Amino acid sequence: MVFKLTIGIVALALLVPFLYERGQVLSTLFWQNAPARLVRINTFASHEVKFADRIRSCEDALLVESEGLAILACDPGRERWNTVMGIFHPGPVESGKLYVFDYADTSASEDQALKQLEFVDFEFHHDFHTLGMAFNESTSTLFVASHRHDQPAVEVFKLDLEAYTATHLRSIQHPLIKGPNAIALINDHEFYVTNSNYFLIRDHPALNKLELHLGLPGGTVVHVDFSPMLAGPQKASVQAHVVQRLAFANGIELLNDTTAAVSSTGKAKVNFYSISRSQNGTGVPNFTYLSEVKVPFSPDNLSISKDGALIIAGHPHVPSLGKFTETRHICNSAVELAKADASMQETCKTLAAPSWAARWTEEGGLQNLYVDTEYPSSATAARDSERKIGIISGLYAKGVLVWRE
Repeated sequence: MVFKLTIGIVALALLVPFLYERGQVLSTLFWQNAPARLVRINTFASHEVKFADRIRSCEDALLVESEGLAILACDPGRERWNTVMGIFHPGPVESGKLYVFDYADTSASEDQALKQLEFVDFEFHHDFHTLGMAFNESTSTLFVASHRHDQPAVEVFKLDLEAYTATHLRSIQHPLIKGPNAIALINDHEFYVTNSNYFLIRDHPALNKLELHLGLPGGTVVHVDFSPMLAGPQKASVQAHVVQRLAFANGIELLNDTTAAVSSTGKAKVNFYSISRSQNGTGVPNFTYLSEVKVPFSPDNLSISKDGALIIAGHPHVPSLGKFTETRHICNSAVELAKADASMQETCKTLAAPSWAARWTEEGGLQNLYVDTEYPSSATAARDSERKIGIISGLYAKGVLVWRE
């Protein structure tokens, strides 16, 4: 009897901190940050939403600051095919596209400033569903996570930013790249890629929800070495290993050669890890937990500005984002909207999915940049610290928000 009581006390002692932490996170993300209660913040000198009539659902945006350009990955097909959030509507699914935005030339017209990249030798251009990207500027090579219907892949392109072409080089696939989300490059043949969940909602919807709401560490950071593909045939096998597990692994950035930052969307925090490798810099890296920064929203993608700040974007209110996600295939289609009842048409006019963007430095801590419903569903924020310009792209937003400081 005493033994059972002792076991019960120990179990309760272990359970209480977990329940308290989950309670705090879920209370913030499901109740406190509801649009009606959200405290708006706008630290920008000016801002505007650009290209709302040309692009939408741009999950990631990265800056090529030396050129004053932004690369945008936009997938309107996400309204019907979203393997992360469980949207699988019948009917044709539009494919994703890549764009280049010249944000430095303020005199350019919108037609001049935004150019679509033309795919060259891309077999899967009709089934391209973009998430995170990474760019090797020295080789002009772009890596893009794509949730193809047959099997997810990291698609690799050679970009010509003057001719506006994206020549497909290879598709990188592996059983451990089962739900690729964000990418961080190590060199020209290695990268890290995050997978959001262990249980994919497409295959295990109930277990996926359980994993998400309990904050279980089912997401992964995977180290990928595709050098065999460079030395041999295109379909040569790649080497991949899980180097870290966390709840809903999302954005990833390398602060330097030995430190990584990874968003834990499921726990509303960003984790920092030290990275160690063998003396000759080869082999599978080892991730060791260092610290974390808690944020009052679900962090999505990360970016680093030249002044060393970590820029974090994400989603303050999970229920609003869910409803927004479920209705976009109607709200953004003139045909579907015309067939919808009055209630749905009103929903399309009024439904909001708040955005949150913040800046973090070790010296200054977390500083909120933008919290509002004007521009919805922020997934990425990127900042050119020299030009004092930034961009927010939204998971289900029309256009991109461009701010000036």
